[in-house]
Amino acid sequence: MHATYQLKPDELNESFLQAIKKQFKNQTVEIAVSDVPAAEAANNEPRKAGALKGRIKMSDDFNAPLADFAEYQP
Repeated sequence: MHATYQLKPDELNESFLQAIKKQFKNQTVEIAVSDVPAAEAANNEPRKAGALKGRIKMSDDFNAPLADFAEYQP
């Protein structure tokens, strides 16, 4: 399992450590520290469902068998 958290040093409190211990019980946890530019960190908003609605088009034959895989199909 891989999880990435972006935190400020003052957010590293006991409740965070307890959550890490609970989630990764009996596993090795690696902590990497990197300097994230403020503009990049500020763009860490949750994704909104349906944000691309109407922008993605699927062909009418999307579920049709592919000729490239004909030899593998019954």
